[in-house]
Amino acid sequence: MRKRVVALAPYESPWRNVELIKDCGLIPYLLCKNYNCDVRMVGAKGGDYSYQSLISGVELEFLADGSVESKVDYIRKHAAETDLLVLRGCHATNFEPAYAYRKENPTGKIYVGLDANSFWMDGMDWENAYFRKFMDCCDVIAASGKSLQDYLNDKWPWKISYVPNGYYAFGRERSPLPFEEREDVILTVGRLGTQQKATHIMLEAFALAAERIPGWRLRLVGSVEPQFQEYIEAYRRRNPVISDRVEFAGPIEDRERLLEEYRRAKIFTLSSEIEGGTPNVVAEALNAGCVMAVTRFDACLEATDDERCGGTADIDDAQGLAQVYEELALSDGLKDMSEHAHRYGRTHFDMENIVDKLYERLFGGCDGRDSV
Repeated sequence: MRKRVVALAPYESPWRNVELIKDCGLIPYLLCKNYNCDVRMVGAKGGDYSYQSLISGVELEFLADGSVESKVDYIRKHAAETDLLVLRGCHATNFEPAYAYRKENPTGKIYVGLDANSFWMDGMDWENAYFRKFMDCCDVIAASGKSLQDYLNDKWPWKISYVPNGYYAFGRERSPLPFEEREDVILTVGRLGTQQKATHIMLEAFALAAERIPGWRLRLVGSVEPQFQEYIEAYRRRNPVISDRVEFAGPIEDRERLLEEYRRAKIFTLSSEIEGGTPNVVAEALNAGCVMAVTRFDACLEATDDERCGGTADIDDAQGLAQVYEELALSDGLKDMSEHAHRYGRTHFDMENIVDKLYERLFGGCDGRDSV
């Protein structure tokens, strides 16, 4: 019988368009595509969903609002025919939907992806009775980083699985550009100027390194937080000599164009203060053959394969990150690291393999893999 999967939007927010092509949308989609599951992504309506066409077969169901009450009402109506409830985060707004599902369908499965970092997990009151009840409801609880998985398995009484944020090409798989055709570009992709991403650290690092790596450019793809514009203007005034080597490309939603950004760059960088495991952009960059230059967030060694395909610097250390930029850009082994990055990304962050393993944990085998 065809399994039914319901994925609930996190918090009281609607699904964001970009989440459809991240792990929270890719897991439901690949359960639909490869296991012929009847999949619903449920939440309040959140505007345009241009990426919906990429997850063909997944139905978006819209509630009147994103409240816990609306979600619980939906679960109570549909729990009996739902084989798997997919949740994101062990936050309080997921507690009541999980309780309701477990009450109405005691044999159904619940998967929760923690989307967690060590700072957030250290602040969780895991002795709280409601938290413990929620965690006891879940069949598979997953961290997206190995170090956090190990940490939580030592700290918590629940078994924590490892489900990394992976890469999926949506049928547009392309091999990396030959290294000789790539550009001397240090690329980043994400929300620019947020506290979490600490974009100013990579900008300051590039300014410190720029004189010793002539010809290299820093290219930043993504939306810029309004409050960060003033910093950018001041940065350009302070660094007029390198101003034309720092490029803000804006957000790129077209997947082909974004793939080309990764394929052309030699180095990918993140200067984040915190990350929930390995970010999706890391998997995308590795798959394209980008060498990693990142700060030491929880999953930094996974992002660099223990620094076999990149380097790391302390968080908030612009001088240290500048040194990583210099060492990588001037390294005779950069081509070898790029080729290793691609191989590592393909073997470690392939989203189809990741979902196969998750299906096995949930349902006891891959016998349901669609053969058509």
